[in-house]
Amino acid sequence: MSPSLEESIVLISSSKKANVIGTGFAFYQADNYTYLLTCAHVVEGVGGEENLLVNNIPAEVISTGDVNGFDLAVLGVEKLNVPLFQLISLSEAENQKFRIAGHYLYGENKNVMLETVNGTLGKKRFARQNNETVIAWNLLINEGDRLRQGYSGAPVVDLSDRVLGVATNMENEGAEGLAISVEALNKIWPEMPVAISLQFSEVELKSDVAYDYNKLKKLLSEGKWKEADEETSRCMLQVAGREKESWLDIEDIDKFPCTDLRTIDQLWVKYSNGKFGFSVQKEIYQSLGGTREYDKKVWEAFGKEVGWHQKGKWLYYSDLTFSLDTHYMGYLPIPRASWLERFLWMVAISWPLLSFSFSSLAQRLVKCNI
Repeated sequence: MSPSLEESIVLISSSKKANVIGTGFAFYQADNYTYLLTCAHVVEGVGGEENLLVNNIPAEVISTGDVNGFDLAVLGVEKLNVPLFQLISLSEAENQKFRIAGHYLYGENKNVMLETVNGTLGKKRFARQNNETVIAWNLLINEGDRLRQGYSGAPVVDLSDRVLGVATNMENEGAEGLAISVEALNKIWPEMPVAISLQFSEVELKSDVAYDYNKLKKLLSEGKWKEADEETSRCMLQVAGREKESWLDIEDIDKFPCTDLRTIDQLWVKYSNGKFGFSVQKEIYQSLGGTREYDKKVWEAFGKEVGWHQKGKWLYYSDLTFSLDTHYMGYLPIPRASWLERFLWMVAISWPLLSFSFSSLAQRLVKCNI
């Protein structure tokens, strides 16, 4: 079951100032470090980075825009366990329905409350900073609901819970508001990881052999991780012309088309919010000292890091958890097409055998600049 919208929201508060709050949400995670979005004016309001708390955990400001322009701030927090949102950039979305979940202070005791409101996107506007513009949406809140002080930084999500904007302003006593498009991230954070930018850009389904990746894209976009893993295996075999053999040898991997490998990887990275993908696995493997040569200690360390080796043993394929909720980075896809398909998952000892072909795959990713 997917987490509720409310479970994914974080509270922005101050270590020094009382009754000053805002809202934020997580959208990317790497190496036990979580990246969040809120408004630049929320950070300013709590007293700056030195006073910034996210769910009562000290946070740092990674990048920020202008409070009078691209009013967004990227925050970083260690060891924060909240579900991640997927970002989406839309050029046209007028009349689209949305939800917002944000914080506000209630009653004389100023209790922190969290509430979801619904509405429809209104007229498209444009936010401006340094002679650049990004889309901002007028928020028309449903009758009976209203925005409140503290909703700044809240995600504006479509009916699939994808974030298309961040609430920045409240107007007309909360009956209306303004949300800046997530495309502003490109403007305020030049060093943004590629895995993030892929979230709100379309992956070009390029192939050197005219392979159609629409099925893989559909499975991943629907969160059907097991089916997508199996489709990835079929993709690679067909692209390499090895369907009859049902396996790839090292030579096949060494000459696997870079264009196709990049498409497969970018689809996995995009729809997992940067959590899954061959490139994610490659980075982990190399960080542990992995090379093209087999090293038992490195391979077992890698297996533990991505979750294939747990409690002192390699897992059977049937024991894997096909979910984005796993805390393991690089957990999927399983590079099954890199070894004899009919034998690979019969016994757990097949995992060490897989290391020989996976090391070649990692090297191919390097040569393809992936």
